[in-house]
Amino acid sequence: MSQYDKLVRLKEFELDEKRRDAGSILSEINRLTEKKQSLDVSLKQEQDISSSSIEALGQYSNFASRVKKEREIVDGAIAEVEKAYVEASRLVNAAYQEFRKAEIIRDEAVEKEAEKRRREQQMEMDEVAQNIHRHKNTN
Repeated sequence: MSQYDKLVRLKEFELDEKRRDAGSILSEINRLTEKKQSLDVSLKQEQDISSSSIEALGQYSNFASRVKKEREIVDGAIAEVEKAYVEASRLVNAAYQEFRKAEIIRDEAVEKEAEKRRREQQMEMDEVAQNIHRHKNTN
């Protein structure tokens, strides 16, 4: 394995690591969004219950206030995690660019080596042809 292959593998590993980090942040956003939706569902259910009972109506305002505070907390958390996700996405893009650079450098080195071998083979073939030609002319 060449040094270029090792560099590509390292950059690919770093890219995968950044993608995993971004994925876990995205999972957290999804979890918080689901929690927010769950709060909305529970609020709707409580509204339905309180509309059918006068006793429940008195407790509804306390419940609604608590749900509103929880939603504000969840909204704040979502905003913070989304900022982290934007940064993680930026890091993924930067890691991808580094990975692509490493691949290009490796591919250019492989092509350069192949071209060098082709030239060496051509020089050997030319030398053999010259030797054959000289051998024919001396006979």
